[in-house]
Amino acid sequence: MQYPHIQFYSLLLIVALVCCTPDNGADESNLELEFHYEPETVYVGEEISFITESEGLSEDAEYSWDFGDGSTSTLKNPVHTYTDIGDGEFTALLTVSDKGAIRNFSKKIIPNYSNEITGRETLIQKLEEDEILTCAHRGYHENNPENSLAAINDAIEEGIEIVEIDIRQSKDGHLVLVHDETLDRTTNGTGLVNNFTLAELLEFNLKNSNGILTNQKITTLKEALAEGRGRVYYDLDISKKVNFEAVYPLVKQYGMLKQVFFYSSELDVIRKMLNKDSDVLAMPAIDGTERFEDYQDLNNIKIVHYDQDSFNINLVERAKDKGWFILMNAYVNSDMHPTDDNYAKIDNIIGLKGNIVQTDVPVLVKNYINN
Repeated sequence: MQYPHIQFYSLLLIVALVCCTPDNGADESNLELEFHYEPETVYVGEEISFITESEGLSEDAEYSWDFGDGSTSTLKNPVHTYTDIGDGEFTALLTVSDKGAIRNFSKKIIPNYSNEITGRETLIQKLEEDEILTCAHRGYHENNPENSLAAINDAIEEGIEIVEIDIRQSKDGHLVLVHDETLDRTTNGTGLVNNFTLAELLEFNLKNSNGILTNQKITTLKEALAEGRGRVYYDLDISKKVNFEAVYPLVKQYGMLKQVFFYSSELDVIRKMLNKDSDVLAMPAIDGTERFEDYQDLNNIKIVHYDQDSFNINLVERAKDKGWFILMNAYVNSDMHPTDDNYAKIDNIIGLKGNIVQTDVPVLVKNYINN
């Protein structure tokens, strides 16, 4: 049996659907939305141009930009300036509405601070002033836990020029300040650092130098770089702790390549650092003549870490001939206090013209050097 009225109403429905299809100047499926930005490297405080590269749009298309930092625009090709680094990246979202058709397209924007800090010398420029600098080993941790943000700030407040920090990587790839392979000594947690995600690591509390639990949390490298930028130089200890390739991009993003040096006891790692970027300051450990000769022909070494076996008149003079600056430890991981030997270790460093003293008692050492 046939039902003519059903066929009639079906035809009307088809016509209605065709008539109500959005007209965007072309078939909606042809609307391809995309954009790029220039310059390719985004620096905080510098303008970048967003350029729409979309097809199938009419002249009546409406544009809506969300730059991810709370700023917006309705221009087709806007210019924008990021004023800070945020959490390390922003998502720029473009939404276009054109005669009923709506499309979205987004890109990650990674802002960078410039390596040139207004009013701030580079580390090498500071060393060239020929004054002995003091480095707070794991921060100034007399009153706060080692490698904590508070210990970094205490060092800065005391006028300590350099802070040494130890870097490890969480299970989910975040960089944190922890010296040991495990959490046992420095926190109320147990187990390997790299077995925990960042969120899990932040559940633990730090212990102070007396082993007493505090309310302070593990510090991330991002926090340390943000806190120290323009205020302090860093000695980044990555030796046998974390891959340099994981640390380098973050230091570069925060514009700190000329404000830090990377310490490693591994020759192959030092070579990789030097080949990566001419701005990278790689500090090798040199414990004698043989080790000195391993490094003497490598280009771009500027700072070396000597010890009691290498810090002698012969190897010091050879380092000076090559233009190397020398870091020496004094009263590090030791029960000896400067008053126990009447600052003899510091006198020795001064006498042989060392350049940086790394110590667990930075305030006492700095005051002694300056007096």
